Amino acid sequence: MFNDLDNLFRFDKTNIRLAGKVAAKAYFEVDDFTNSSKDPSKQMKYLIKLMNLTFQISVKFGSVYAPSKAIEGVAAWLPHDEFNLSIWQYIRHGALSAFFRAGNEGRRNLLRYSNIASRKHKQYANFPHMYLYNLAIDPKYQGLGYASRLLKPMLAKIDENNLPCYLESPERNLALYEHFGFEIVEHIALPEFDNEIWLMLRSNK
Repeated sequence: MFNDLDNLFRFDKTNIRLAGKVAAKAYFEVDDFTNSSKDPSKQMKYLIKLMNLTFQISVKFGSVYAPSKAIEGVAAWLPHDEFNLSIWQYIRHGALSAFFRAGNEGRRNLLRYSNIASRKHKQYANFPHMYLYNLAIDPKYQGLGYASRLLKPMLAKIDENNLPCYLESPERNLALYEHFGFEIVEHIALPEFDNEIWLMLRSNK
């Protein structure tokens, strides 16, 4: 099963920006962005910058896949020893541009969220594991099984190497991850972001 990774489209540094655009479209459709009072075009530009940053980091230190060259969705994976990168590594991959577009409040929120996520990641997965950094499906392809096509091969490879897997999830994706054996280790309400996240861990099989 893990050899099915060869059947996925793997991004490299020459085409990784395509992943950011797909993820931005997916995130823009969730309520906390579509209902925002901010200018939609500016919000989309900011999301593209932010998603590009996460995928550039992932292709440099881990791996990023799409189901096919049509890029119906994207999944970014990082090994455990690469998730806690230095601020200088983020800056080198475009963090300053993303932070600039976020505005003062957005920058504060990004830093607070990053600190919380990093601290909790270390608390619940302070051992060798794989980190699912980002998973997003293009809105026009959602509900057609593309998330499963992205998850199954990598989870099979992770099982082959007897590794756990860790992620942070919004509520809407809990059923998907629970289907693949992830369990909730903590639910965090983030009133300052008007948001909630669920921390999930999948034990090695």
